[in-house]
Amino acid sequence: MITIDTREGEALVFQRSGRTDLPEKLLRNAVATRPSRYRGPRRRTGFVLHCWNTEFGDVVLAHTVAGEMGMTFPTHALLRELSEGAASLAVVAADYSGINGPNIEAVDAAGPDQHYGINWRELERVLGMPAPYWHWNLRDPELMMNWRPGAPQQHVPVVVVPDPAPLLRLAAEEPDGSHAAIAALSLAREAMWDTAEDAHREITEHVDTMDAPDSIAVAARPLLPHRPEPVAEEILRDGWRTILSRTDILAAQCAQVADIHGASRFFPGLHKVTVDLGCEQATTWASRLLPSPRTALAAPLDVAEGDFLVDPLTDMPAVRIGGGTIETVAPQRLPAHSPLAALTIGRGSVWVTCEDGTVFVAPQVASGYTYGYAGGGPTALARLIDLLLKDITNPAPGHTAQRPPAGLGYATEVGWKGRTPPFTLTRAELEALRDA
Repeated sequence: MITIDTREGEALVFQRSGRTDLPEKLLRNAVATRPSRYRGPRRRTGFVLHCWNTEFGDVVLAHTVAGEMGMTFPTHALLRELSEGAASLAVVAADYSGINGPNIEAVDAAGPDQHYGINWRELERVLGMPAPYWHWNLRDPELMMNWRPGAPQQHVPVVVVPDPAPLLRLAAEEPDGSHAAIAALSLAREAMWDTAEDAHREITEHVDTMDAPDSIAVAARPLLPHRPEPVAEEILRDGWRTILSRTDILAAQCAQVADIHGASRFFPGLHKVTVDLGCEQATTWASRLLPSPRTALAAPLDVAEGDFLVDPLTDMPAVRIGGGTIETVAPQRLPAHSPLAALTIGRGSVWVTCEDGTVFVAPQVASGYTYGYAGGGPTALARLIDLLLKDITNPAPGHTAQRPPAGLGYATEVGWKGRTPPFTLTRAELEALRDA
């Protein structure tokens, strides 16, 4: 007999089964002949467990907790870790299987160390009652621990991962009407709305339409917030520029949350570029860098301490990493007022020289710029050239299927193959390639 302490300090007693007549794949094939007894919930790091004592031994249903544990398949080791002595462990997955609703994977202590799928009707036949279900984004451990068989369904706030709390804190601390507050609050509202809407849709489409809806106890449904109102892009860009220029921890936390929730499209810069000072354009650019504290915009540099700098023309951060190398963040668009005069392909970086002589790290949104083969890097470089020839302030090309002009595409994929960086092409040469 094994005793396991619960969160409240009480004891749950689990009888180690000595039976040898249990069916293979117990939770799929067994049918109870008498009611099981619900033993209560338990909390483990990454999981909330609900336990029953059945005539076949103890059965444990596990929901992973959003933000603590990703999708996990049951194994003998996990069964022993979560509930030593139990006959079976079932883990609710985050995906669905047609008319069977949310997927469940199970493993039996007396069977092979290999998980197998079951459905909610099969689980009900073993437990003698519907088992509870929480959508991935409704898994609030405190609320889950309060569930009991027969409990009424609740409408609950969604669990947003990562938590938008830093955004709400920053918005609350900013003056009323500030663009930083508007940007932070707008993103928090969008994250809450998108998460709630997705949860509502998935429950409606995949759970409510199950073949056996009475076999599952949907413990919670999302509380739908007010649909957020659209905010002008100019306000969001200015707001995030203000937030990312700050040096405090809260701003850095907001930047991290915003990047994951998709607001980085409003950042002034996002991607790290490694600058080799072995070309004239890089040296010219580096000569204007000024000492600066580390700002939230420096997060892509992955350096907590060092010789931090800033480009005073773009406000992009940089840091010296030794060996004649600087890491910086590429702007998403240039603040230049002078047209493109030349483009230089360096080692790991691309340089834009304007007609007034100002040199910039090329704007970048998606992956890096490369050449000499057919792929995303050469295509992005060709599209960048085309955009900058049209307007030096155009944003960098993003992740789209749009093809560049054929002449530029051929140059970046084939024509420049074998060329050694750094090399420079004038505006006239680039226009000739574009128009070829």
